[in-house]
Amino acid sequence: MTIKKQTSQRISQPKPVLRIFNFSSAIKTAVLLLIALGFYANSIPNQYALDDEAVIQSNEYVQKGFSGIGKIFTSDAYDSYYRLNNSNQHLSGGRYRPLSIVVFAIEHQLWGEAPQRRHLVNVLLYALCVLAIFYFLRKYIFKRMLCGEDIALIASLLFVIHPIHTEVVANIKSSDEILSLLFIMLTLIFSIRYREAGKFPNLIIALCSLLLALLAKEYALMLIFLLPMLFALYFNERITNSIKRSLPYYGIIALYFIIRIASIGFPHQQHELDVLNNPYLFATPFQKIASEIFILGKYLYMLVIPYPLAYDYGYSQMPSRSFINPLVWLTVIAYGVILYLGVKLWKRKSMLAFLIFFFLLNMLMISNFFINIGATMGERLVFHSSFGFVSIVAFGIIEAVKKVKIQRRFIVVTVFLGCLIILSGMETINRNRDWQSNFTLFTKDINTVPNSVKANDNAGGQYVNLSETIKDTAKSDSITYIGLKYLHKAIILDDSDIGGYLNLGVAYAKLVQPDSAKYYWDIAKRIYPAQPNLPGYYSLAGHIFAYKARQIAQKRKYAEAIHEFEKGLQCSPSDPDIWVNLGGTFFNLHQYDSAKYNWQKAAQLNPNYPNLKAYFAMLPNSYKDSNSSPGFK
Repeated sequence: MTIKKQTSQRISQPKPVLRIFNFSSAIKTAVLLLIALGFYANSIPNQYALDDEAVIQSNEYVQKGFSGIGKIFTSDAYDSYYRLNNSNQHLSGGRYRPLSIVVFAIEHQLWGEAPQRRHLVNVLLYALCVLAIFYFLRKYIFKRMLCGEDIALIASLLFVIHPIHTEVVANIKSSDEILSLLFIMLTLIFSIRYREAGKFPNLIIALCSLLLALLAKEYALMLIFLLPMLFALYFNERITNSIKRSLPYYGIIALYFIIRIASIGFPHQQHELDVLNNPYLFATPFQKIASEIFILGKYLYMLVIPYPLAYDYGYSQMPSRSFINPLVWLTVIAYGVILYLGVKLWKRKSMLAFLIFFFLLNMLMISNFFINIGATMGERLVFHSSFGFVSIVAFGIIEAVKKVKIQRRFIVVTVFLGCLIILSGMETINRNRDWQSNFTLFTKDINTVPNSVKANDNAGGQYVNLSETIKDTAKSDSITYIGLKYLHKAIILDDSDIGGYLNLGVAYAKLVQPDSAKYYWDIAKRIYPAQPNLPGYYSLAGHIFAYKARQIAQKRKYAEAIHEFEKGLQCSPSDPDIWVNLGGTFFNLHQYDSAKYNWQKAAQLNPNYPNLKAYFAMLPNSYKDSNSSPGFK
């Protein structure tokens, strides 16, 4: 009896769990949190950069704080920006992503324009997202695998240190990516909790999380496929039953579409004629498909080797590819293998299949295959797919060290991860500095993507802006000429680049070359007659022509001065200053009829113009009559 009892006790004892990292989950969570904060702490002092102006600073709804939230929920994400620029919505399907913009409005209400606090919020959201990923992987995906908690920790660690995430964290606007993945994780976690425990509050949290994920960005639509797949794998049930279990979530997705359509209209394909928003505008149908496939390969490459990084990969940095390009076919093979493994693992009921399809379906969302996303590629766009990628890699790392003696596994894995942390930390921290401001970002990345029209536009514009802050004329002009170099390259790359023409005009105006400024602004006007900044630019050109004319007139070269004044009036015909000065120049030439005419035009524009009565009084008596000064009171 005693022997049998002892045997029974031995059998009932749980088998020891083999772990590489034998410290508690709480410590692991703390380590991930500290690494996330450490990697991105130096992004907190940064200013606004890139799209922050359009989405936050120039967004009238954000600037209204709480009172703007209603309009945010019922408008396209760029509605305020479009109206500010006299433009219509031109991105296919529109952009309905109110959640992050509501956060910006709340922040504005609480502390106004404080980019450092917004950066802190972004870093904290990223840390929360990492912790949610760790919890989901540890509790559900790798729970039943040998060394599952180690895999979950390594995957979460790879995610938190991946340098390709710097754009998402360091650019305030990209909090929509973080919020989207965070609420997707919460949806998955609480949906499983609900099915395990049957507690209704878990279902409510899961459904609310799904709606918030959809309101953050469209990626959560992939849960149409991923949720039943997760249920089928985790609960080992038929897919038909999993689909039935997913019906409440499909109801939330239907509700989202109702809200979206009521707010911004029915999704549609927009034929965009601007190559900066339609990167394959000049590509043939076959070139477009080949290029899109190539970009998917580029994403894979950057997930493995995330260097160098850049904020823009648009036209014409990524030229169109054809099917004779071997890299296109290499990408087809790579994704074919990934898809094959996903299907094979699905048949084996492996949770790894969920991770592979999470990667693939989110890649599909950014592929441009079905809808123009308005960009060739972007580091922020691969944020969701990187979760699936690093999770598979983490599993591979544990598989690779299986043959290593258990006593040495900790050393091998720790040394490997330590090297990755150091290398990734160096790149991430340096990259955060690049995002310090528009100037640091644009002037750094132009060296990485020298053929990007947008990058050349932005770098040129930043140098011109910098020149205006320098009092030393020679130094200021030399910096302006650096800007001109990039701006001229931009319009060479894209002869319809309105931003390049506008900035060229500004640069030449800064150099007091109004003829050149007007030349480029005239081109911009032909391309985009309703551009809202053009009236101000032409007014500036008029002032510069008048300035040059006055300098010439001081040398008594009145005929030349008149010519410059007339060019000024072509730019700014409603400027009374130019009319008055032109009249004075004619007066100096004793052409009193012309002097009188120009002063009358000035009086019509501004009846209270200073000293204008005195000018009329200087005319010879024969030129004075009751109609000499129309408009005077």
